[in-house]
Amino acid sequence: MFSILNEISDNSHFRTTSVIFASIGSACALYILTGITGYLSYGDNITGNIVNMYPAAAASTIGRLAIVILVMFSYPLQIHPCRASIDACLKWRPRRGDQGENSPSRQGLVSGAATARQSAKVNEMGDVRFAIISTVLIILSFMTAMTVSSLEKVLAYVGSTGSTTISFILPGLFYYKISDPDSAHHQRLVKDEDDEDEFDSADAEGYVMSDAHKSRNWRRGLLRQLSLALAIYGACVMVTCLVTNTFLVASH
Repeated sequence: MFSILNEISDNSHFRTTSVIFASIGSACALYILTGITGYLSYGDNITGNIVNMYPAAAASTIGRLAIVILVMFSYPLQIHPCRASIDACLKWRPRRGDQGENSPSRQGLVSGAATARQSAKVNEMGDVRFAIISTVLIILSFMTAMTVSSLEKVLAYVGSTGSTTISFILPGLFYYKISDPDSAHHQRLVKDEDDEDEFDSADAEGYVMSDAHKSRNWRRGLLRQLSLALAIYGACVMVTCLVTNTFLVASH
């Protein structure tokens, strides 16, 4: 999502939502079509890799060639964010308590821009680090491809770990983190919304919070608790799927 928001020419809410629905909708349609045609062809006897079940013919050969092209071009696209994430994790250091005073929001426009350029230059990945991380990723992925012979097992473990993390755990943790009322980032995010609220009345002791403002705070608190519940649910799903896949693989 962050890459799409940064690279799309018109990153308005409507345009971004259209891109999301178009990408997810097209992928969902293709998956449903493949699943339905597979079960119509082989029923309950279908295996993890349906491509190997079709006999040698022109259509199946074209399908296998398309998969080869897909893997060939998708591998570099997957290596790019993986390499960047590993590099960011290697450069991560615990945040010091006095960094808040040196944040860009507390600096002037000119000095803040200069600091941002200097920070971006320091955090830029060097050629040696780029080559080392890329080589390690290529070697590990090649060893995995040569060791594992069942695509079904790979998809099972990837789905139980990566899919649950991306779909449930990380979104819940991200929202729970940024919605912390004591966080300065959260206060900046909700400042515009809070400024729109008006107070119904005032007395000698101060202002009385409007019903809309109270409802908004209650809704934020509820969403924060639900986000934590989503992350916990994702962790439970991951453990359950991992245990199930491990026993199924061991039994076979």
